Amino acid sequence: MDTLIRQMTAGDTLACAAIACASSIGERYGFQPEVMAATLLAALDSGAELFVAEIGKRVTGFAWIDPKGAFSSAPYLRLIAVDESLRGAGLGSILLGEFETRTAAVGRDWCLLVSDFNKRAQAFYERHGYRKRGELPDFANPGITEILMVKKRMVATA
Repeated sequence: MDTLIRQMTAGDTLACAAIACASSIGERYGFQPEVMAATLLAALDSGAELFVAEIGKRVTGFAWIDPKGAFSSAPYLRLIAVDESLRGAGLGSILLGEFETRTAAVGRDWCLLVSDFNKRAQAFYERHGYRKRGELPDFANPGITEILMVKKRMVATA
């Protein structure tokens, strides 16, 4: 499976919105395709960093990152989503790796939030070295706790 990672364009926002809406977080939070597409387009217009995974000219996933979004000093993975037909095929790992590569020179640690109900995502992040560091009850939606996960960078010693 040859996967191309490239910057998201305005023409990608509808496909990315559909992918996000079909995710467990999209379903639980009630994402709407038109609203999500508009949100992604506004993020692009504001200069936010979004990139897509593409297989054979088909957008198969995306990530939205904020290089200093966690506490104004640490890379923050704002949103990551993979086409439901390709989940488990390694695209999430590719996108997560791209997030870490693009932000390797920023801050000390990588950060993200994952919803308490999203056990599959929690396990995915743990397999990639992220550890639970805190909880934010009712942070994004009432009745849902967001879990702060952090991955410490390997520090080279001389």
